[in-house]
Amino acid sequence: MPRLRFEIAYIGAGFSGWQSQPDGSAIQDHFRKALETALRVSDPWLVAASRTDAGVHAEMQVVAVEISDPIPDLLKLQRSLNALLPKNVGIRSIAIAAPDFHPVYQSVAKVYRYRLWTGDWSNPFLADYVWKIRKLRDPDAFLQNLLALRGTHDFSSFCAADSSAKTRERTIMDAQLAVSDDLIDVWIQGSGFLKQMVRNIVGTLVDLDLGKLTSASDMAGVLSLQDRTQAGRTAPAQGLALVHIDFSQITPINNVMQRAGKGFKVAL
Repeated sequence: MPRLRFEIAYIGAGFSGWQSQPDGSAIQDHFRKALETALRVSDPWLVAASRTDAGVHAEMQVVAVEISDPIPDLLKLQRSLNALLPKNVGIRSIAIAAPDFHPVYQSVAKVYRYRLWTGDWSNPFLADYVWKIRKLRDPDAFLQNLLALRGTHDFSSFCAADSSAKTRERTIMDAQLAVSDDLIDVWIQGSGFLKQMVRNIVGTLVDLDLGKLTSASDMAGVLSLQDRTQAGRTAPAQGLALVHIDFSQITPINNVMQRAGKGFKVAL
């Protein structure tokens, strides 16, 4: 059966994450319901590249949907779905995919961005999309701790306790820090991520900067402990966004950073 590839953007606030929930409160539930109405089908097969947590945003979530022939008018379908979906969910594009396209198994890299706000005031245009913290005590050390994540490591120190992952080993291809006045963007590119991994990393970065960790003095030390209880807090969900996913050739993170947010940026 033919498959379609959807690129979806959403604001995660008010939803129980991407993955379907019994009460129908997840983004997948709303998307499935809209598909059923637009395509006049029942319970279509669909799978997304990432199970974003409750409150986490996405600028580029990729979803495969299996449909029956004939293939519908894609522009008409896009318009119909956008009319049916909640206002905080939007279909960016729809394309015909290979019959065996699978967003989970075929993705080769994902890029997440976590936003920190260090201003003395609360920016109303950003407040719902950042974690407000105090100014960094040591920005250089913060950056070096972030860069220490590069490479293949056991990330048990940053994995949620209830994770069902068979292995905690993951590869971080690149990590960058972008600072614009009081806004700090933490960028992380990896082949795959554990449950709450990015939020736990950011929480640890902040706690290291504050001198709150007694288990280790830097990120390399926290990594080596391989113990979630010895790392920092879990950063709030609203600061995190899934920004980009690659399926063949890996896009350099600097290119992703330059292109990210077009059409989604909020003026400072």
